[in-house]
Amino acid sequence: MKNCNQRGQSTIEFICAFSFGVCLIFMVFNSSLNYCTGYLVHYATFMASRVYLVSGNSSGTPQAPGGSMNGSQDDTIATYAKYKLDGFKVGVDKFSINELKPGMPANEYMTVGTKTIFDMRIDAIGQITGESTLEMVSESFLGHEPTRAQCANRTCFGITNVGESCENGMDITLYDDGC
Repeated sequence: MKNCNQRGQSTIEFICAFSFGVCLIFMVFNSSLNYCTGYLVHYATFMASRVYLVSGNSSGTPQAPGGSMNGSQDDTIATYAKYKLDGFKVGVDKFSINELKPGMPANEYMTVGTKTIFDMRIDAIGQITGESTLEMVSESFLGHEPTRAQCANRTCFGITNVGESCENGMDITLYDDGC
């Protein structure tokens, strides 16, 4: 039996195990960062969608679908920008609004809201998957909220069944449960 020199074998094993462990930690860290970024973008998209969809909700007159949104797009973009997603490479340029349009069919009416489409790297150091990216999509389509006047008219009609307006001198109290 020949005597082999095995000095340094433990060093090589340590380097291999250590590099595997560090790569695994970076992979978990990058995945965690991607998840957190995705959740933050989704929350910002949802909050911006809420601003867009309840715009004009304090209006005193019913707003027909396709009516004026009273500058709600500017408020929506400002709400999205408050979350400062530029640090995550998800700027306002990735954000879009699915607008409420006149004569919109019912099947498209529920897609009124906001959407953010952005790319994220799979691998933080680019050695495992190269420069591959994931296309991430965050959508918030809640349908347009009715104005308070529309809620009052619907509630009045539900109570009295005499039309869409309670302006005929009836003495009733309206309770708005979210319409």
